[in-house]
Amino acid sequence: MDMSIHVHLATPEAGAEPGRALRDCLVANYQRLHRRLQRHLGCADRASDCLHDAWLRLGDMAAMPAVQAPEAYVYRVACNVALDRLRGEHASLRVHEPELTVEAFADPSPGPEAVAEARSELRALERAMQRLPRRHRAVLEALRIEEMTRQEVARRYQLSLRNVDTALRLALRHCAPCAAAD
Repeated sequence: MDMSIHVHLATPEAGAEPGRALRDCLVANYQRLHRRLQRHLGCADRASDCLHDAWLRLGDMAAMPAVQAPEAYVYRVACNVALDRLRGEHASLRVHEPELTVEAFADPSPGPEAVAEARSELRALERAMQRLPRRHRAVLEALRIEEMTRQEVARRYQLSLRNVDTALRLALRHCAPCAAAD
């Protein structure tokens, strides 16, 4: 014995809108449909928008389908509206935001070639710094690595500002070609 409840919508009268009965079902069950759709979509505003669009879609129906469960049918129409909206948003993201391309998902870290090149340059710089006179190396490290001011370096090594500048210029000149040559 079939215990399920089947609700059949009345056949629309001549001249009446085919989706009128489904629209009436949506209006009569709006709160329940809204809560259900909100749980499904995770957003009350989206649920409202989708139910509104479903109401419009139901009104645009050219023929009345045979519907056994009108509330379930209306809910399915609203879910389809939500799915269409999500697809549309996803498509517009691809069209309107060109930075969301394959490059946006690429790993920004340097590849093996860049890593090898950087290591080679670092080794060349280390060799060049080893060959620097002690004072030039100390001034270069203090200014560029320790980020001291020129005055602090002058006080630390008992040099004039002019001698600090000269030592830095000579150290940079010595290190620059070595790093580029390797």
